[in-house]
Amino acid sequence: MTTPQTTHPTTATGNTMMDKTELRRIKRHLMSWSTGQFEVGLANQDSCSTIVVADPAHLADLLDTDLVGDNTVVLAPEGHGADPSRVVGFAGTLDEPNAEMSIGYDFFLQTQDYATSPFMSVLGPTLVRVTGPDDLELFLADADRAREEGVFPDIAVVPAVRIADLPGLGAGPGVDGPQLRLYVNAEGEISTSIGGCSLGRVGDTLASLRANWDRRNAASTAPCAVCLRAVLPEADRTRELLARPWLGRYLAAVDGLRMLATREIVGLRVSGFGQRLNPALDHHPDSADAATPLLFWNDESGYVYEPASGRTFQVNLAAATAVEALLVTGSAEQASEYASPRSLAAVDRFFTESGVTLTGIGSEVAV
Repeated sequence: MTTPQTTHPTTATGNTMMDKTELRRIKRHLMSWSTGQFEVGLANQDSCSTIVVADPAHLADLLDTDLVGDNTVVLAPEGHGADPSRVVGFAGTLDEPNAEMSIGYDFFLQTQDYATSPFMSVLGPTLVRVTGPDDLELFLADADRAREEGVFPDIAVVPAVRIADLPGLGAGPGVDGPQLRLYVNAEGEISTSIGGCSLGRVGDTLASLRANWDRRNAASTAPCAVCLRAVLPEADRTRELLARPWLGRYLAAVDGLRMLATREIVGLRVSGFGQRLNPALDHHPDSADAATPLLFWNDESGYVYEPASGRTFQVNLAAATAVEALLVTGSAEQASEYASPRSLAAVDRFFTESGVTLTGIGSEVAV
């Protein structure tokens, strides 16, 4: 008797066929590599999670190093000639703005510079990069407007769009570094990103790259002194980020708005960005901690977003008022000036049981 064979949808990439599950895994790695943000299951401690190679000539030497482990995803231009089980081929380019790369016939990723992004039409997955001082200036202007007026840039909250190199834009280093992502340029120099400074060359060990990454960051007073150093003057970047200690919170708000937009929940306002649900709390400064939960709301509901886990909770507006009071004041005692003790207790109990902390986090403020 012949055993029935299970078939899976496949997509062509180079000379191999990739099933849909594997393509989804590659896309997750590519997004983590692009943004510098950790996704569950993507951090390797003894090797790098995702490596993009600009010139296939460097693959042979790269694959012999400890940068590549069993779970490492290595991407290189099609025609690389390496073992397809170890290297994923792509067409196009990742290192030029206003260009496109593709994997097989099913996945296409556009790259745009930040200055161009307001004028482009989003046709599919798109990566927006800060490629120089003009891009940074516009990124900061958008963030300032969101902070002061509550108006977020449309391009930043479109579900198909991601902003690249978030650690260098104020999100903080987090788990970014050589264990998460690497880029090997055409000359064989290695950094964590296309716009990053060199940490070494092909043939160097992971420990060596990590030591250089740590050294660069230890000498900086702003988050991630590596991933944008080749395209931005470090003194200027540091000055602008230190003047805006709330940028990590802004980027967390962008993540939450984009996530809710995938569920067709739009037209939301964000507490601490231009306004509060309860205007009586307007005089309270907002937390500077990017991990602090955020409150979104519209005329029908409130939404509590926990950046650390990416979870979102829908609540009615009365509960949202209590959530905001706890988040802004940092304690149930102070929050009782703005919401009923009964509502505060019920809300605090629900979120505590859900593993979300609402109190004790309002003391660190953003100016």
